[in-house]
Amino acid sequence: MTWNWNENNQQKNLFRSYYCSSCNQSKPCQLLSQSECCACFYQKEQERNEGYSDYQQVYQVKVKEQKDRYKQLELLRDYEGCPKCRSKEVDAYDLYEKNRLVCQPCLVRKTGGSSSPISFLEKVKWYKKWWKIDLTEWLTKFRCLPVNANCAREWLKNKGHLGNCHCLEKETRELVELFAGSLKEYEEKLKKCSCKKSDKVRVSSDYFAWCEKCDKAIKVASKKRVVKNRNDPKFWGLEIKEKVLCLERLEKFQKEMPISKKYTLNKYLKRGY
Repeated sequence: MTWNWNENNQQKNLFRSYYCSSCNQSKPCQLLSQSECCACFYQKEQERNEGYSDYQQVYQVKVKEQKDRYKQLELLRDYEGCPKCRSKEVDAYDLYEKNRLVCQPCLVRKTGGSSSPISFLEKVKWYKKWWKIDLTEWLTKFRCLPVNANCAREWLKNKGHLGNCHCLEKETRELVELFAGSLKEYEEKLKKCSCKKSDKVRVSSDYFAWCEKCDKAIKVASKKRVVKNRNDPKFWGLEIKEKVLCLERLEKFQKEMPISKKYTLNKYLKRGY
């Protein structure tokens, strides 16, 4: 019997389109998301919105980002180049995430990979092209940076804008309002949700589930990734938070099972399931 890869891939795609990619339990109506049920998508948006609900908190984060960006550009400007290869290109990840200068060509030769290279000359060209400002002048003369491209344009029109700049406050307020508005929009759409809850416990793997107590591998019932009844605590009449358990772990809850289920469990254990 030959393995049909096309059919296998088709079944996987069908599962992704029918069931939520986060909880694997619901058939998404795709009102809020193409791959997740509305409940999971809305929960993620709520968690994401928590960091943008407080104006002062968001404002302090934006101020810190501005200071970090200025320091990083100063580091790039004062970088004399790698003592080994004389290259002035540094690793972008190390600069932006760790605030340190690591030679990108040397890093590639040493590890075989890195993030994208970046240099001060490239940043000067970027600011000149998109923000129309001289980056060297801003770092040495003004010792700060425009908040965004609109702030740079305002400064070019009015030299006094720098002393009375409220662009950061405006950008923060717009960001907070954007997240609050999007969450309200999702709340209204959620009222029309028609996602269907699945009776069976589904998992993310094609062939196996894992016991939530001991991480033992358990075979699933089919390509639909359905957990077999014997590994579903609800099948045994148990009201516990775990959704997938091996028989060895289920045996510890045997006292809480109905008499008929106890008999069935002993039969399964003797069979070596």
